[in-house]
Amino acid sequence: MEEAAVAAGAPPGVVGCLSVCTKEATSELMRLPEIALILATGGSGMVKAAYSAGKPAYGVGPGNVPAFIERSADVRQAVADILASKTFDNGTICASEQAIVTEEVIADQVSDEVQRQGGYFVPPEDVPRLERTVILPGGGVNPKVVGQSPKAIADLAGIQIPADTRVLLVRLDQVGPNAPLSAEKLCPVLAFYTVKDWVQACERCYELLEYGGVGHSLVIHSQNKQVIMEFAMKKPVFRILVNTPSSQGAIGLTTGLEPALTLGCGTWGGSITADNVSPMHLINRKRLAYGRGKIQAKCDPRQRFQYTREEVIKKVEEVLGL
Repeated sequence: MEEAAVAAGAPPGVVGCLSVCTKEATSELMRLPEIALILATGGSGMVKAAYSAGKPAYGVGPGNVPAFIERSADVRQAVADILASKTFDNGTICASEQAIVTEEVIADQVSDEVQRQGGYFVPPEDVPRLERTVILPGGGVNPKVVGQSPKAIADLAGIQIPADTRVLLVRLDQVGPNAPLSAEKLCPVLAFYTVKDWVQACERCYELLEYGGVGHSLVIHSQNKQVIMEFAMKKPVFRILVNTPSSQGAIGLTTGLEPALTLGCGTWGGSITADNVSPMHLINRKRLAYGRGKIQAKCDPRQRFQYTREEVIKKVEEVLGL
C-alpha cells in the first residue's frame, strides 16, 4: 500500500502499520497526539475503544444480514447471487448473507436450487458439532473458522461433506442463543428458514437483525414492489439491497452505493454514520460561504435583529427555492 500510494503521488510515509499487533498497542496508537481521526472496523469492543480514545472516530457495527427470497423472485438468480456473495472472500465481508429466509410455497424449489449450485444442507445429527465449531461457548464467531473454506470448517467439526461444496447450510426454526448459527458467522455457513408468507418473513428478518445486525443491511429478492417497500420502510437497517448479492451490493460493486468496505450502522447500530465510509469522510473541508440574500432589519434599532416568525420562514423558503 505504501509503495502504491507513493507511486501515485502521495508523500513517503503516508501509510504505516504496527509491526506487532496487540490490543495494548492499538490502544496506544489511537491515543497518539499525531492521530487526528480514527476509523474503526471491527467488533463492538474495538469500536467502543475507538470512541473512548478522545479523538474524532468513525465506528461501524456487525451485520447479521438476512436474505429473503420472496415467491415472485427469480429463484435461480437469487440463489446464484446469494452463493456468489457468501463465497466472496469466504464470507468475511460484514455484509455477506447470514441466513436465507423463504416462503413455504417455494421452499422446496429454493432448497433444490441451493443444492444444485453447490450448497450442502448439514444433516441434523451433525449440526451440534458444527455449532460448537463455528460459534464460541460464550457467543461470537470462532476465529479459527473466519474466512475458511467449507472443507476446512467441516474438518474442524469432524463432519463429512461433498468435495464440491461451496456453502454449508443448516435448517433452523429459532433465532437467538438457543440457535447459535442464527448469529453472524463470517464464513461460508448459512442458516435456512422457511416461513408461511412475506409477513412472517418480515418478522423473522427483524428477529435476525435484532440478534446482532441492527442498522447494517438486509437483502430481498422479489419482483413485488409492494413487498419490497414494506421491507424498505419497516426494517431497522440503512442498506436495503434488492435483487443483488449482498456483499458486492453493499460495498458498491453492483449498486450505486459509495464504494467502501467500512459500512456504518447509524445510531440504530451504535455508529456515528449510516454511510459507506469512503475517503471523503476522512477529509476536512474549509468552506467560504457568502450570503445569498439579505434580511431587512426593523426600523427601530432596539428591534434590529428581531423578526416575526412568518418573515423568517418566508426568507428561508426564498433562499432554499421552496
